[in-house]
Amino acid sequence: MLRARRRGFFRRAYEITSDDVAVTTIDGARREGCTFTVDGVEYRVERDTRRRFVLHGPDRGLATADRATGREWTVKGMDAHMKLVRPSLWRSRWEIHQRGSARGTVAHEGMFGRAFAAEVPADVPVPLGVFAFYIVLLQFERAANAAAAG
Repeated sequence: MLRARRRGFFRRAYEITSDDVAVTTIDGARREGCTFTVDGVEYRVERDTRRRFVLHGPDRGLATADRATGREWTVKGMDAHMKLVRPSLWRSRWEIHQRGSARGTVAHEGMFGRAFAAEVPADVPVPLGVFAFYIVLLQFERAANAAAAG
């Protein structure tokens, strides 16, 4: 299980751990992008459009996340394919679907905390799991910003 704890109030930075062991730190960049390092390899996430994000490795694009609807994203790459689905408008929890069934979740930990948890399927490479987790974290941020604005 991956856990993310937001660092700072105005920055988009998260500490990612797995079983209380540090995995990486996501450092936010402009236009909802970020960078992170896993096992000494640096990855970069860039927003291509409001509906598409790309995960770049050291020398090429490795994966994409495309918004199908407001409640569904398709993540492809690194020999894995999954969907991020928000099953209910009334709950903020997201599900990770593979091969047509829910195989994991992403949700807030606690009611008002700045911590999040993701149960990513074991066959998903760690960088792709962090990428998918980050896409859902952005959806939480977008929802919070919309609520604060309106």
